[in-house]
Amino acid sequence: MALLKVRNALATRRTAEAAERLVFEYLAATRVETGWPEPTAIGRLPPVLQQECRDLGQVYRPPGGLWLAYLDGKPVGCVGLVSRALGTAEIRRLYVRPAHRGGIGRILMNHAHQHAADRYFNRVVVSVPPASTTVIDFCRRLGYTDAEPYDASPSSMVNLQRPVTHV
Repeated sequence: MALLKVRNALATRRTAEAAERLVFEYLAATRVETGWPEPTAIGRLPPVLQQECRDLGQVYRPPGGLWLAYLDGKPVGCVGLVSRALGTAEIRRLYVRPAHRGGIGRILMNHAHQHAADRYFNRVVVSVPPASTTVIDFCRRLGYTDAEPYDASPSSMVNLQRPVTHV
């Protein structure tokens, strides 16, 4: 039986390097899905995305965070949580390597939701490209509903939200 663990991506240099690779894989895959050429390195991303990859600690600083899923000791997925407006946390960079899909994304999202509850956020939001129907359906199964845009994103996105359950 495989052993799955979720770890703080920024706890050590090794986990931070793994996080940078996974976030880059996510960004590269997203660029391809939206019709852009596949970037071969961080330096081939738009400047704002390069900055994110190179400074994950700043982007995902507390009260947010960035976590990696490790399967049998190997990083296979990530999810980030960014503090937005008062009481709102944004899910970013949910990614599971294709060979490991089928449950790890839900575990990562549950971890992010619990972190949001522990930090007293009131709602969690996520922004998804309209063509990513699988991700939109996944979020809806997790209780997300339609929301108004929560930032000035230059592209058309599907904005979703769900309340945070405090126990």
